[in-house]
Amino acid sequence: KELLFAPQWELKESGILVLGAIAEGCMKGMIPYLPELCPFLIGCLSDDRPLIRSITCWTLSRYSHWIVGQPHEQYFKPLMVELLKRILDCNKRVQEAACSAFATLEEEACTDLVPHLDLILRTLVYALKQYQHKNLFILYDAIGTLADSVGHHLNRPDFIEMLMPPLFEKWNALRDDEKDLFPLLECLSSMATALGTGFLPYCSPVFSRCVNLIDRTVQLSKLHAQQPEVY
Repeated sequence: KELLFAPQWELKESGILVLGAIAEGCMKGMIPYLPELCPFLIGCLSDDRPLIRSITCWTLSRYSHWIVGQPHEQYFKPLMVELLKRILDCNKRVQEAACSAFATLEEEACTDLVPHLDLILRTLVYALKQYQHKNLFILYDAIGTLADSVGHHLNRPDFIEMLMPPLFEKWNALRDDEKDLFPLLECLSSMATALGTGFLPYCSPVFSRCVNLIDRTVQLSKLHAQQPEVY
């Protein structure tokens, strides 16, 4: 408690870090304290210091299994809303931590996210337009994890129209030899499984490009075997 409520932000950050570090090994011992700690930590997501906000994202993700098992209005919904705000944080490090924490929450919550899909998708789509190179990888993972977690519940015309065009804008902007294409392909794979027939309008361009990528890789592999110093 002395660290968590210390006036020096560095001490507060270290206290929050410790809470996350002990989560896995000391969960049973921590449970009696979580009803008091979770609201405090959720409040720390709005701290003025970016490092406090980012480490709090990670620490809360370590307790997401317990949080999802409690009454949703008490901890889950406030945490979800605050993490979505931090996904749109002005600090890139906080964006990264929030996306990663939200992906963990998605895995635990699964279909409990369905009532909140509109808010979630609006936030993730806005982030798609704002994020730069590095954090896009983590955002693609969060979108793919959402698709894996809620499955066919994403297969609604309004959700598809909200999410697929901006994803395909990224898809069309990438060259075949760009490494950024691979995390986007993984994301689209999860989307295809979740959407089912809803993905049909996008099947042809994705299938054609994937076949071309495979063919190009095979050809380059053969060339490398013949001229390793060139290819």
